[in-house]
Amino acid sequence: MRDGRTARRAPAAALAAAACFAAAFSAAAADRVALVVGNGAYAHAPRLANPVNDAGDMAAALRGFGFEVILRLALPRVGEALEARRERI
Repeated sequence: MRDGRTARRAPAAALAAAACFAAAFSAAAADRVALVVGNGAYAHAPRLANPVNDAGDMAAALRGFGFEVILRLALPRVGEALEARRERI
């Protein structure tokens, strides 16, 4: 059971950490691009409960700090997210 509670807390902790990080750099955020990927099904890890919602919340928080956000959900391979980022550069 302990692993389940930890897994449920991880997205909230990640969101809080990212928000703090974004706040620290909000003054220069106009030139920043964030790639947010919401995947929930991994081959070697437990399924996440709300990855799409978590990714959407993270994207909204980063936009609030002035970031341009590239949001990708349920990608079959991580390379697709990196390709999206390269297209932006």
